[in-house]
Amino acid sequence: MDKGAVQEMIFGRWRSQTLYAGVKLGVFEALGQKEKDAALIAKELTLDPALSYRLLRALACLGLISEHAGRRFSLTSAGEFLRADHPETMRGMALLEEGPEHYAIWKHLPDMVRDGRQGGFVREFGRMAFEHPAQNPEYAEVFDQAMSSFSSNETAWVLDALSGRDFSKTSHFCDVGGGQGHLLCSVLP
Repeated sequence: MDKGAVQEMIFGRWRSQTLYAGVKLGVFEALGQKEKDAALIAKELTLDPALSYRLLRALACLGLISEHAGRRFSLTSAGEFLRADHPETMRGMALLEEGPEHYAIWKHLPDMVRDGRQGGFVREFGRMAFEHPAQNPEYAEVFDQAMSSFSSNETAWVLDALSGRDFSKTSHFCDVGGGQGHLLCSVLP
């Protein structure tokens, strides 16, 4: 690994936070299925035109949207996954993992390693991660969206890996997770 690769790691959060801003502000929904002018996107989303153009260009650098002549933009196939209405949406995961709650707990990692006690969520919010949604409805909604999209995507991978296997002699199957039984419902006939 060279110095450039280390630098990429250091600034990696810039990319994920740029992605988060695009999702949080609704850029991917605003673009829809067609090419659109940057000024029109800014107007529709009530954003500063100059800074929204800079965000759009940054999202284009990440390969999530494409920039065209005349400050026009369109979604790429990767950017489609960040639309709420995409069947394999990853929007919820982006909002959860790069949102303020999860972003805040990372600052506790050095102390957790020092003292051997986990629980960044407890350190930051005074409660366990699965207790937090009850106290914060906005977080609860994002958490549910993230878990559903994560479960949906992982289920597709599991079904692909298990295709062709004979489970006729299997009498018990358990889906352990934080969702709503998506995997179990997809595996059962």
